[in-house]
Amino acid sequence: MLHFPSTNTAAHTPDPRDVTRLHQLLGHHVWAFSNCRVDAPGLPVAEVDWLFYNSLNGTFILSEWKRYPAAVLQVMDEGKPWTLVNGAAIPNPVEQVGRQLHAVRRVLRQDVSRKHFPSVDQQSLNLYPSVYSPQIDEATRRERLRYGAVHGSLEEVALMVERRAVTAPLLVSGGKARLELAETLTDLFRCSIGSAVRRKLDPPPPVRPDPGVRMAAIHRELAALHVELASLLETPEPQAVRDPVVARAVPPTPPVTNAVPSMPLSPASSSPASPSSPAPPSLGSKPGHLQQHVIKHVPLTKANAQHVRAAFLAALQDGRLRRSGVHIGMFGGLVGQRLKGGPTLASLAPGSLRKWCLAQAATAGVAASIDEVDPSIVRIGA
Repeated sequence: MLHFPSTNTAAHTPDPRDVTRLHQLLGHHVWAFSNCRVDAPGLPVAEVDWLFYNSLNGTFILSEWKRYPAAVLQVMDEGKPWTLVNGAAIPNPVEQVGRQLHAVRRVLRQDVSRKHFPSVDQQSLNLYPSVYSPQIDEATRRERLRYGAVHGSLEEVALMVERRAVTAPLLVSGGKARLELAETLTDLFRCSIGSAVRRKLDPPPPVRPDPGVRMAAIHRELAALHVELASLLETPEPQAVRDPVVARAVPPTPPVTNAVPSMPLSPASSSPASPSSPAPPSLGSKPGHLQQHVIKHVPLTKANAQHVRAAFLAALQDGRLRRSGVHIGMFGGLVGQRLKGGPTLASLAPGSLRKWCLAQAATAGVAASIDEVDPSIVRIGA
């Protein structure tokens, strides 16, 4: 997640624990503007707790955060108050986020759409309202909302932000365009953009190293690979347990004498015992390294897109896979083995897997490219 905190000193600040958890749940393709102040012409000033922008899906989502002294007994649609378990009636936050939605939508249509999304009809620009309260749990009675959703956990909020889709996505391409859009939104919503976020939105072009420095680095990498190879030869990977094969030693042929005629040997004893069947060739350490990252980051149950993304980025930046790169087909096959009975890889990484991998690297600020010789391999650029 790329966080754009408020510049308004009078505004509330989010709980650092909530911000940390959102960083864990959301990738860098999600922009999060906290405690926004929106001045829309003709409408009261709106105070927005969280405004999320999914740069991959092209969606804007408003989220009003509420904390109450008691658990929420019943969630109602607009026109009716909510009730707590202690009997208290509270103002309906669904109505509040609805008013915020009108203000944000007007600003986006007037000040953002024409410049950054000129191909999208302004009337097709829709935002999605939501309410989050940790006091909402399984015991809460929920009336079906006409528009929007309510959530009781940050995991539900993150899932909504990741999966929400629209018929007219608001997308920009290229690091410069993303940075210009972020600057426009931070100005409108009175938020700040840090230097680290700028680098992730528009990473600087890779600088070609000095040839002498690069050759020295290559020699160091070769030395490290030789050390790793020596350790692998000393401690080979465990093979499957097989039945022991006992080889019979062939006695030396006795000298021929006249006293004792030589007896013909049976076919079984005349030929030396055949050596044990050779072990199948090992796949090497590269597939093993790739599989380690998949097993570490992709759980067997309840896997989501962030798990797959974390596994790919970890493998892409693994020094042990720097020379070989990440084989896209092998990576997809290893992930697919972890998703049996759950979501499919196509649903977690929509579209072409190659394009999806490159998009994840770009949003993470990692310069990656397709191998010129083998288009099924993606690697970090030089």
